[in-house]
Amino acid sequence: MNDRQKQCLLVYLGYDTGGVDGIWGEKSLRAAEAFRRDHGLGEGEDLEAKLRSVIASEEAPQDWWQNIRYWTREEFKCRCGEYHAPYCDGYPAEPDRVLVELADQVRAHFGKPGLRSSGLRCLRHNRDCGGVTNSRHLRGKALDFRIQSTPAAQVLAYVQTLPQVRYAYAIDQDYIHMDVE
Repeated sequence: MNDRQKQCLLVYLGYDTGGVDGIWGEKSLRAAEAFRRDHGLGEGEDLEAKLRSVIASEEAPQDWWQNIRYWTREEFKCRCGEYHAPYCDGYPAEPDRVLVELADQVRAHFGKPGLRSSGLRCLRHNRDCGGVTNSRHLRGKALDFRIQSTPAAQVLAYVQTLPQVRYAYAIDQDYIHMDVE
């Protein structure tokens, strides 16, 4: 796990790293120290393993995925392994709950299957597919998808009415991009 990924996980857990920029500066160091302290992690113990463990245990009790009717966690997985040897385990971050709930709402509204082209992305896959360096896909807060047999313009018009959507645009005639805060 690189420094940017560690920053993403710390931010996801509510620690202030001063931003997710891949630079392990003073704020990132303080955030990691606070995390270690809060979770009883000794200085020599593996920060990465503990971050993953805490996130996994935090997601399980909430079990909000059971309320999602039309999407699975797997559908948000980084697709780097589909094109070559995988760069990551598929989950450089967790899919954002608000994003997933909105995607489910869009799918329910149209009553047709949804298909994602891009959910989570690790840094290397994001670079390979031409993503911007601050892509919200890196933090699980963006989804590129289409609704079967529905023009992107029609899906986009509906998505833009949803108050929790931060930004949305048509990628082409079929697919749209949607992201959240």
